[in-house]
Formats: sequence, C-alpha cells, structure tokens
Amino acid sequence: MAQCPSCGRDLQVTQDDGVSCPECDSLAKQAPARHTPSLAEYLLRFPATTVLLALNILVFAAMVLFGHVSPKYPTTDQLIRWGADSGEKVILHNQWWRIITAAFIHIGAIHLVMNMWALWVLGTLAEAVLGTYLYLGIYFVSAIAGSLASLYWHPAAVGAGASGAIIGILGAVVSVLKFARLPLPKEVLRSTLRSLIQGAALTLAIGIWGPIDNAAHVGGLACGLFIGLLLAWTRRAGPILQRPLRQICLIVPFALMVPLAFAVQKQGEPRVHYVLAWEYFGAQHYDQAEKEARLALRRLPNRADVLEILSKALFLENKDAEADKYLQQLIAVDPHNQFAVNTLALIDLRDGNAIVARDLLAKELSLQPRNADGQVYLGRALQELNQDSEAIAHYRLALQIDPNLFDAQLGLASIYEKSHKLPDALLLYQKAAQTHPDSLEALRGLARAYLAAGLTQQANQTIAQIRNREQVTRGQGTGKNEVSSK
Repeated sequence: MAQCPSCGRDLQVTQDDGVSCPECDSLAKQAPARHTPSLAEYLLRFPATTVLLALNILVFAAMVLFGHVSPKYPTTDQLIRWGADSGEKVILHNQWWRIITAAFIHIGAIHLVMNMWALWVLGTLAEAVLGTYLYLGIYFVSAIAGSLASLYWHPAAVGAGASGAIIGILGAVVSVLKFARLPLPKEVLRSTLRSLIQGAALTLAIGIWGPIDNAAHVGGLACGLFIGLLLAWTRRAGPILQRPLRQICLIVPFALMVPLAFAVQKQGEPRVHYVLAWEYFGAQHYDQAEKEARLALRRLPNRADVLEILSKALFLENKDAEADKYLQQLIAVDPHNQFAVNTLALIDLRDGNAIVARDLLAKELSLQPRNADGQVYLGRALQELNQDSEAIAHYRLALQIDPNLFDAQLGLASIYEKSHKLPDALLLYQKAAQTHPDSLEALRGLARAYLAAGLTQQANQTIAQIRNREQVTRGQGTGKNEVSSK
C-alpha cells in the first residue's frame, strides 16, 4: 500500500476513489485557521509608518488643492513657499525649520508615490525591528542629516522629499541586523540584509545618473548607519541601562548636527551670494549683482569666478576704475582668462588709451591663441593708431578662429572701405548684415559702400531698410514707455 509522503503512514482509499492520510487529515482539522489581517489591523500594527504616510500625502494634497501647485511639475517658487529646502532661505535668512519641513514636500505625484512605497516597505520593517518611538526618532534625525548634507554640497539648489529620512531608517536597520546579534535565523538575516543593501546601492546609483539629490541620500544613510551601530552596542548593556542608552543614541547624532549646521553656513553663504549675483546679472540688475558678488568675495577673495562676475557688473555700471582693479586681480589668479584680458582692453579703448590696449593684448594674446575677441580688440586698437595693415592681419586671424564673428567682419570691412577696396568691403558688410540682421551699423556701412561703388539702386534699397528699422525701433521704444507708465 502507498505511504503518506509527510508522515510515512499508510494511505487509505476514500469513497471517491482518492487517497488520503487519516493522521495528517486529523492534525489539519485541529490546527487553528490562519488569520489574514485586514488593512485596518495592519495600519494599527504600524502606527508611526501610518502617520508618516498620512502626513506626506495630506501635505501634497493640500499643495495641489489649496496651493494651486501642479501635481506633475511644481515650480521652484511653489516648493519654497510650501517649505522646501533653499540655501538662500536657510543660510541667508536663517529659516532652519526648512530642514525638517522639506522632508514632507514632494516634487510631483511620481516623486510622492515612489517615496511612499519605499516608506511603506522599509517603514513597517523598521518599526517592527526598532519599535515605534525609536523608529520615529531615527526618521526625523535622518531627515535633518539629509537636508544639511544637501545644503552643504548644493547650497544654491532647492531640495525636497522624504528620501533622506527613508534611506536613513534603511541604514539603521542594516546596522542593527548586522551587529545587534538578534535571535533570528541566519538565513533570514542574510537575505534581509542582502535586499536592504541592494536597495541602498540602487538608490545611490539612480542618484548618480538621474536628476536626484544624492547628497541627501548619503547624509541620511550615513546618519542611519551610525545610529543603528550605536543601538547595536546598547544590546550589550544590562536591561536597566538599555532604555537611556537608546535615547542617547538619538541625542548624540542630533548634537552632531549643530557643527554640521555651522559648516553649512560657512561653506554655503558665499556660494549662495555668488549664484544670486549671476541671477541679478542675468536680470540686468547690475547694482544688485555687484552687491552680491562683493559679499561672496569676502569669503572667497581669490576665486576667479567671483572676480569675473564682480568685474562684469562693475564694467556694465561704467565703474571702470574698480573693474580694472578686479580684472588685474583676476589675471593674476588666472593668466589665461580671456574675459579679463578682453575687458581690460575694452576699458582702455573706451578711455581712449589705444596704445595701452595694444600693448596689453600683444602681451597676453601669446598665452591665448584662440582668443578671437582679443584679436578683434587688438585690431581695433591698431586701427585707432592708423596701423591698418597690422589691424587687417588681426581681424583676419579672428575670422579664422570664428568666421561669423560680427565685430571682426565689421572692423575689416571698415578698413577696406577706407582704402577703397570696395568689393571686399561690400562682401564683408553683407556677411555682417547676415550675421546680425538687426544691426543698423552693418546696413549703414553697406549703404556707404554701395554709393561709393556707384550702385545707386542697391544703396537706395539699403537706405530704405535702414529707415524702416529706425521707425520700428522708435515705435517699440514708444510702446515700452507707454506700458511702463501705466
């Protein structure tokens, strides 16, 4: 007779010609029915994770419903208004509360769903292993660590999301499972650790290749690993000491955030001022750009990029003497800086010092063979000194570097016009007009060359173009004044 594969007893034939084991059937009837917990029971079992999920979802819903924030592509201003990290707000305006609120702000629905799924998977595991209150403490401390790390590496960026806190609890669970000697089967520990480490590695890898703030991930993960390691050591203490030691495990990393915050302030302040200087410069608020650049220069006295933006702002404010000072300093820091050389030459040309501009460019261009603009300015200086043959050589060199360089086309055309080489002058004026169709200077030169060459019809057509452009320009100017006065 056949035997039961489970218990080895003889199988019996049932009424429907099947076979069964009476002993195993009896044991199965005595076993209690397996209970599948409902969603409500599951949520009550993990109250901290449930509350965190609810808070994140409610904040996002409030942003969309009441703040008119796009659920797909929220703007930077919208994120900042709702509490995202911002170097300008945190570092310059001392809004340090943002390092916590940023963990509850998400950049679109996809960002929210991905983080909430990770929070549900990792949060329930962490809450089961660590306990509710310890888990909550690690979550918030890791969120702070992630925000501070983000501000340290990217002080001018805007950051938001719960990923720094979530990867922090992952790190804490990894350290506890690895070092706390929990009474769990080794295979369970190994497989769980393997999954958690793979998840952390994948998160960091995605942060490298995608538009994700990996600094927050690294900061949160490092904080979580450190707290988990401290918690693992507390298991070696007696039962009476374990509770106060666990509290210390949260207090110590939280206290370490204070010097990190000072480092963020010191590191980030000049960089935020530098970024603001460029923003004001782009908006043509040169006085504000100058102010921000000077503030950045206090902490970064020999930074070439800071000296450059300050010099640009001063130059466009017509503060040539001060611009000259910082441009000289910039050249001392970076002898190959084309902007500094070219702008110094422009200042000299603007002040009527063509000889000084010529000598400067003749010296510096040997170190900058691809400086096309510098060749143009040297040609202009030589042209002002009536050294036209040498000016032609430098204009041609500039066009070899950049065939569409407008100033080189215009300067060379003017010399050819002056020396009555009208076919060459016409060709270059035509090219200049094509390069910059809105340039009246190129059209005026083209009209003069046509007249000198006796091409009256073409000259009249070009003059008509000039008049039309001038009328359009005057009309646009009147329109702008009317709008601004209302």
